[in-house]
Amino acid sequence: MQHLKNLKKYTPDDENSLFLINEHNVEFYVSEDGQDWYKSQANFSPDTLKFAYDESGKICSISSDASSIYPRDLSVVELPATKANLRVTLGDDWFYQDGKLQQIRDYQTIAVAERDSRMTEATKRINWLEAAQEDGDITAEEETELTALRTYRSELRRLDLSHITDEESYDAISWPEKPE
Repeated sequence: MQHLKNLKKYTPDDENSLFLINEHNVEFYVSEDGQDWYKSQANFSPDTLKFAYDESGKICSISSDASSIYPRDLSVVELPATKANLRVTLGDDWFYQDGKLQQIRDYQTIAVAERDSRMTEATKRINWLEAAQEDGDITAEEETELTALRTYRSELRRLDLSHITDEESYDAISWPEKPE
């Protein structure tokens, strides 16, 4: 199994490569141990998965075809196409760390996104109710709803999410109750 670490752009000194660079803007990459990306592609097996990951280990690209990966400033590791490896998807917090694929979720970011989504939903309704209030045609029931929604939005805004570090702390978030 191949593993090319920290592929960086470089300029080969052979005439053919220089022609490709000058005439076709081809970029060449070399791993930290001196392996050329294009020459190394022949060493990858066609029935494996190739994962490109950044310096933090986050998976940036997945393919069964090494030639389809743009490896600039990434590392590329070849792994068997097992059922577990085939479940990896981009955008789902997958990382290559300690020689294996791991899903590492940023629960604080997820919590902030959830809070922001709830606030956006409340703000849309608040804006509609404020327009009715400004126009002078808000009902008493809507006035009560407006007050409750403002309180709800304030509670969301003041919700401390700085301690959210894992699934357990995420599940323990005491979300303010949305007014009906």
